[in-house]
Amino acid sequence: MIKLQMHQMTLDGKPLPETGKVVSGNDAGEVIEAMKFQSPFTAAMTEREYIDNILSKIMPSEKVVELDATEFLTKLAEKGFLSFLPEEDLCPPRLMEVLELIRQSGATNMLDVPVVAEIAENIGEPEIADWLKNHRADYVGIVLNGKADSETTEVTPCADKQG
Repeated sequence: MIKLQMHQMTLDGKPLPETGKVVSGNDAGEVIEAMKFQSPFTAAMTEREYIDNILSKIMPSEKVVELDATEFLTKLAEKGFLSFLPEEDLCPPRLMEVLELIRQSGATNMLDVPVVAEIAENIGEPEIADWLKNHRADYVGIVLNGKADSETTEVTPCADKQG
C-alpha cells in the first residue's frame, strides 16, 4: 500500500509542504490513477499522458525522460510536490467511539471541526483532538461518507465519464 499527500502549489508553481489531498493505492499505478481523477482536465488521460504532462510542467527546462509509475512518484517527491506518508497515520483506535459520544451529546454541529476537537480535548481525549486538528479532510470524509478520505482507494470518474 502506498499513501501520499499531493501538495498544493503557490501561484508561481512552488509546492506548499503539509498541504493537499491524501491519496493511496496498492501500487504506484493505482496511486497515479487516483491522482489523475483529482482534476477533470486530467481524468481522461492515460497514465503515460498524465506522467508526461506533469513532468513537462514541473521540469520545463529539463529534458523529460520516460519514467515508469514508481520513478514518476519518486521524482515528484524529490521536487517537493508530494510526500509519502506512513500507513500507521490512520485513525486513532477510539476515534469512532469518541465521535459518536460527541454526536449524541448534541453539543455542536459535527462539521464544526475546531469545536469537535475542543470537546474531545475537554472530555480527556487529547489524541483524538490532535488527530482532528491534523486530519480535517479525513474527518469530514468520516462524517459525510462513514470512512476517512485516506482510506478511500476507489476512484469515481466525473459524471460525464460514467457510462
